[in-house]
Amino acid sequence: MRRTLAAVAATLLGIATFPSISFASGFALPEQDAAAMGMANAFVGQADNPSAVWYNPAGMTQLDGTRISGSIIAIYPVLTHDNTDGTTDVSKRDISIPFSFFATSKMNDKLSIGLGITNPFGLSTQWSDTSETSYVATNSYLITTNVNPNIAYKVSDDLSIAFGIDYVYMRATLENKQFVGIDENFRLSGDGDGWGVNIAAKYRALSDVDLGLSYRSRINVDINGTAELTGSLLSLSGSANTSIGLPDLLNVGASYRASDNLTFNADIDYTWWSTYRRIAISSDNPAFNQVQEKQWKDVWTIRIGGQYKLSEQWKVRAGYLYDKNPIPESRFETRLPDSDRQGIAVGTGFTSGSVTIDFAYMYLWFNKRTINDSLADDLTPTPNALNGTYKSHAQLAGITVGYKF
Repeated sequence: MRRTLAAVAATLLGIATFPSISFASGFALPEQDAAAMGMANAFVGQADNPSAVWYNPAGMTQLDGTRISGSIIAIYPVLTHDNTDGTTDVSKRDISIPFSFFATSKMNDKLSIGLGITNPFGLSTQWSDTSETSYVATNSYLITTNVNPNIAYKVSDDLSIAFGIDYVYMRATLENKQFVGIDENFRLSGDGDGWGVNIAAKYRALSDVDLGLSYRSRINVDINGTAELTGSLLSLSGSANTSIGLPDLLNVGASYRASDNLTFNADIDYTWWSTYRRIAISSDNPAFNQVQEKQWKDVWTIRIGGQYKLSEQWKVRAGYLYDKNPIPESRFETRLPDSDRQGIAVGTGFTSGSVTIDFAYMYLWFNKRTINDSLADDLTPTPNALNGTYKSHAQLAGITVGYKF
């Protein structure tokens, strides 16, 4: 029984990590606009549509009038695990569809305001109950909603700055099998919220070069949830309370206008995942009280992209990214089978009067990752279940519709 309770408690720690397959370092989701996505999200220096609220709010000062945009990004991942016994597990191939909404308004020659509503972290994974790693993870679901009002001020013809407040609401459901003589199902669900701030700047260094910077603070999210172990043999339940920190995000970029029609962008993103060191769980059931080490690493992403204006109505875009992952082998698990990845993107945009429609497609391929010694399966009936080779890729398709009043 003690081993069973320890395994349940270790599983409960998943509510604090909220790990699920995502498409930037850790479980971040940077794709918030189809125009930016078509350039592999190299957009911090350009930031010339309403999604500037997310990518670089200081860019709002270059947007006249009042503008709104809405986006959906469909994400189709394929995840496989080649086990050491020669078998292969494949995750369920669901499509996730995060959304975003942005609105900006120019108040006067100096002042602009904006609002963003985004899903900046999380997605989902689902492994079969018969997979070799089912005692580590079966179903994992996470969604975060960020409400982000911003104000931008034009200091001079060349420099704009911005400040914003971030409110994040997070909810998650996690499941896996537990063996207590027979297989039982463990399910945990919880939600919580937290606050942060963001600052940004946009500077015209030369007549044809813009520089951008955007920083978002870490956000501590207080989580309250419940845990259940159900089946024909054993029934356990209890609260699950903790606090986790979403990482600081720093994005710097440059945008070069090679001609009236051609623009090149380059960005570097830095994510402070090293703030994600350990998780402490408290519960009214003593079996669920634990502390688990994470010890993730800080990581960077390089993005390059470009846009060509074919006519007054049509634009085409392309981009490339290389993204590092923050998870050491000793902390690897199948809720987030992460590895370094690369991506290519293409897109197009159409404008007619006050309406703009942008489309983008991105293909991401994850480097193969071989795991030999992760701690995540040490308390399961199969302590070497995570060993093997992991291969993943994903396709993303996005559409953004914008309107200028």
